[in-house]
Amino acid sequence: MSGGDAERPAVVVLLAAGADPALLHEVCAGAEEEGVPTRVDPAPQGDAVGLAHEAAGRSALRTGIGIGEDGAVAVHHATLPADAPVGLAGPDAAGADRRNVGHLAARIVKVLPLA
Repeated sequence: MSGGDAERPAVVVLLAAGADPALLHEVCAGAEEEGVPTRVDPAPQGDAVGLAHEAAGRSALRTGIGIGEDGAVAVHHATLPADAPVGLAGPDAAGADRRNVGHLAARIVKVLPLA
């Protein structure tokens, strides 16, 4: 984006330092397949749930995704308690499960049923 453009609302994705950046592909693809853009920001450290809650607070869409150092991925909404993510894929989750976290984030933004 150019400096003069207003920032496009997006689901914020926080990627912990030490997390595998390849995880971003599946997570972001899931949201973008639903037509919801993502913005990736680095995070110095953290677990997926804490990062997701922080990301939701940064997002104009009030929805965030956290990718923890261990490879776990969580989606959160800014109105929920910090320890209550909407969805979580553990560190050993398959790529499809991580993509589903992206889909879930998009469905929250679009106010669609989650199941």
